[in-house]
Amino acid sequence: MKLYETLPSKQKPAVEEKPHAKIDYGTIEVDRHSLQYRIYHWSIVITGLIIGWTGLRLGGLYGVKFPDMQLALTLHVYIGLIFGGLFVLIFIYVLQHEWEWFSPARFPYAIKFFIQEALAWTHIGPHIEDPRGYDPDRKEYVEKLIPTEVMVLWMYLGLVAVMGITGLPLYFTGIFSPIIDFAGNFAGIFGLDDGTMLLRVIHRLVMYFFLMTMLIHAYAVIIFDVLGSMITGKKKERIIRR
Repeated sequence: MKLYETLPSKQKPAVEEKPHAKIDYGTIEVDRHSLQYRIYHWSIVITGLIIGWTGLRLGGLYGVKFPDMQLALTLHVYIGLIFGGLFVLIFIYVLQHEWEWFSPARFPYAIKFFIQEALAWTHIGPHIEDPRGYDPDRKEYVEKLIPTEVMVLWMYLGLVAVMGITGLPLYFTGIFSPIIDFAGNFAGIFGLDDGTMLLRVIHRLVMYFFLMTMLIHAYAVIIFDVLGSMITGKKKERIIRR
């Protein structure tokens, strides 16, 4: 006999469940980031700060006067190579361990979430629920990321690639002369004298895009409370049972 059949016709059950009702199961502490991933991450942060500072020195920007130009150039180039190598390593790590979360197939979901998030921030749309959660029964994440993190990784990879392509020819002019010559074909369109000048302009422009992405990333890390997990590797996640 069904529950409703045991009640008078005008009386409702004490608790009426809605389809797909969200139940609060509390939180659980889980291992979010491996030691290997955290080492890659903080190595990128440290080397990124070094090449950012030395880049400002080389460009004569914002009154940066330290270190001397020759040391700044040497550090910028060779630390930059390490910086790029670390992104290669972290990409390999993602391919091996995190692909289900960072796959480009999730771009539509990430873009939709970003739009909804932007509408919520501007008070045009409703509040967006944090989708992250962990299923302790299956011992796996139901959702590990704020969806916009998917796009952030690929933005970083793309910007680092462009900075490498435009930056290395400025130092290793002989090896990368074909890139300089290729850029020279388009320099006149922008009123520039040669390919080297065009590469330098693109390199600086992409640097600003990278800085903007980094600042947004740092803001989101604090807002969504994941900074601690990148230090300890652990985080308390919302429990979701499927």
